[in-house]
Amino acid sequence: MTADAAHNSAGKNKGPLSGVRVADFSVHAAGPFAGLMLAELGAEVIKIESSARLDITRRPHTMYGKPPSGFEQVNANKMSITLNLKEPKAVELALELVRLSDMVLENFRPGVLERLGLGFERLREVKRDLLMVSLSASGQTGPERGYSGYAPMFAAAGGLGFLTGYPDGPPVELRHAMDHTGGVMGALCAVAALCGRAPGPVSAREASGDDVTGHDRSLHLDVSVRDVATAFIGPALLDYAMNEREQAPQGNGNGAASPCGVYRCAPAPAGVGPEGGPSGGSAIDDDQWVSIAVTTDREWQGLCRALGNPAWTEDARFGDGYQRWLHRAELDNCLEEWTRQHTSWEVTGTLQAEGVAAFPSLSADQLMADPHLAARNSFPEVSHPDRGRQRGVAPPWRFDRTPARLDGWTPELGEDNDAIFHGLMGIPIEEVRALQEARVIW
Repeated sequence: MTADAAHNSAGKNKGPLSGVRVADFSVHAAGPFAGLMLAELGAEVIKIESSARLDITRRPHTMYGKPPSGFEQVNANKMSITLNLKEPKAVELALELVRLSDMVLENFRPGVLERLGLGFERLREVKRDLLMVSLSASGQTGPERGYSGYAPMFAAAGGLGFLTGYPDGPPVELRHAMDHTGGVMGALCAVAALCGRAPGPVSAREASGDDVTGHDRSLHLDVSVRDVATAFIGPALLDYAMNEREQAPQGNGNGAASPCGVYRCAPAPAGVGPEGGPSGGSAIDDDQWVSIAVTTDREWQGLCRALGNPAWTEDARFGDGYQRWLHRAELDNCLEEWTRQHTSWEVTGTLQAEGVAAFPSLSADQLMADPHLAARNSFPEVSHPDRGRQRGVAPPWRFDRTPARLDGWTPELGEDNDAIFHGLMGIPIEEVRALQEARVIW
C-alpha cells in the first residue's frame, strides 16, 4: 500500500476531515477526546501507545480488575500503533509518522515531549507545515505551566468549581465534563487551523510545507483546560470587574429567574419511561427527578395552566418575576408538592405541552432506552472483536451529506502496527518484526 493509499483508505468514515491524518500522542481523557472528535469527523487518527507504559485508562481497574469503559469511549474510530519512545529508533519512527501526518495531538505536561526529542521545534524541522495541538492543565507558558492536573483541578483552578454547589456547601469540582470540554476545545481549534489552510487540507499542499514566500507554515495551538473553565464564568468575572461583587454558588437555582431547579417526582412504575415506553429497567425508578425552568411571564402562565391554576399561584408573593425570585424557596416547595404526585415523564409531558422547559434527570440505562435518542441513532451498534455487536455513543452532531459516524470500535493495543509501519511507511515486514523483537515497536 502506498502512503497516499493508506492516507485515503484507512477509515470507512468519509466525513468532512477525510484525508487528514493525525498523529495522536495523547493519553487519558482530554486529548483522546479531541482525537475522537476528529476521527468521527473523518480524520485518520493514529494513536501512538506503548506496552512499556499503557494509557492509564487501558490499565486494569484497581477495584474491578478490568479496564474501565473510559478508554473505549474516547478512542473509538482510531488506529493504534506501539512505540517505546525511550528507544532512539522509536523516536525516529515517530518523526517519520509526523512527517507523513497533517497534525499532531498531545496532552502531556509542557517539556515532556521535548525530553523525548519530539517537541514542537524538533517536529517542525521534519514537517514545515505542521499543525500541533497541545492540551495541558495550565498552558504552555506561565509560572504554573508544569503543573499536573486532572479534571477536578481544571474546574477548581479555573473558578468554575467555586460557583458550582450549594450556598452552604463546599465547591463541587466537575470531573469528566472538564476533560471532555477541553477535548472539544482542542478539536475546535484544530478544525479552525485546518480551515485557515484553505483551499484544501494540509496534505494537499506543497510537500515542503513552505508557502510561496518560503516561510515556515507550522502552527502550535496552546489549549489550557484551566483557561477553558475560566472562560465559562465570564459573567461572574465581569460582575466582579464592574461591580466588585463576588458571585456565590446557587445550587440548582438561577440568579435571575424562579422557579428554576430540580424537583422530586413520584416513583415510576418499574421499567416505564416516556409515553409509557420502557425506562431501561433502572434500579432507581423510585428516585425520580425533573428539571424545570421558568424565565418569562409567559412561561409562568403556562406553568399555572399546566398545574390547573391552584390558589397558591395567585399569591402576591408570586405576582411577578422579581417577587417569584425573592420567594423562590416557598415557590419551590409549592411546585414540588405537585411534582411529587406525578412521574418525571408525566411532569415533562404536561409542562412541555404548555411551552415550559422541563425534562427528567435521566440515568445511563434510561438514556439507552429513550425513544427520542433511539430515533436519532444516538447509541449505534458497532462490531466488537470479543462481544459481537456492542452499543457505542454517536457523535453529538448530524451532517446531511458528510455524516460523522461511529464506525469502528476501540483498537487493540498495536492493532495497526503492520498497516502503518509496513503499509504507510514502507518498512519491510521482516524489519518490522525485528523492531518488535527489540521492543522498539512495543
